[in-house]
Amino acid sequence: MTTDEITQSLKAIEKQLSILVRFRYAEIKKQAFSNETEEKAFELTGIKGRNEICTELKISPNTLSELWSKWLELGLLEKQGNSYKKTVE
Repeated sequence: MTTDEITQSLKAIEKQLSILVRFRYAEIKKQAFSNETEEKAFELTGIKGRNEICTELKISPNTLSELWSKWLELGLLEKQGNSYKKTVE
């Protein structure tokens, strides 16, 4: 195989994996949110800080921590130092 053929094959594999990941991600997200507040908290994660999210959504820091733990376990978030980042945007 030439370098161009390998590159083309890798791009095709990447495209297929991307489709599979997004499909699975959508399935997991259905399990992750039991209401609109939880979905909004997820949307704000990585954009705003803990206090801002709690104030805006009128939830306790403990509730948000529990949600983050749940989403971390489901693979929707990854921990980076003292913050969380979504695994797929």
